[in-house]
Amino acid sequence: MLPTGAFTFDDSLWPLMVVRLTGELSPQQVEDYFSMATRSLQRQEWHVCIFDVSALRLVSTEQRKRQVAWLKENEALMRQTVLGVAYIVTSPLIRLTVGAIFHFKPPPVPYAIVSRLEAAGAWAAMRLDEAGLHAPAERVRRRFG
Repeated sequence: MLPTGAFTFDDSLWPLMVVRLTGELSPQQVEDYFSMATRSLQRQEWHVCIFDVSALRLVSTEQRKRQVAWLKENEALMRQTVLGVAYIVTSPLIRLTVGAIFHFKPPPVPYAIVSRLEAAGAWAAMRLDEAGLHAPAERVRRRFG
């Protein structure tokens, strides 16, 4: 079966970045995703990320290894620009995958694992507030209830 996945980066509520991965990503899509993620960090602006993998179906061993490598490669940049990441995980298999990745390389920034977008939005707004970004935090609260 061929991969039928996709990913999106939504920065319409910047300094909140919402990243969604769906389906099963091909190796090229994974590399494209990492390129976009790196460009996002290179903006050199403080932000919070919601990382929605609730519709992701499968992550290969190679993709897990690539995620660990990317985290290691970008650790310093993440510490400089990311206030936190809220992961939306609903699948037990993806929860195990996230746990395996974090076992080898925990995120270098505060993070939360939640099961609903509203909870991720609330957590992201809290992180923005803690950084003194009150107006963006309020926009995030209005958007995610």
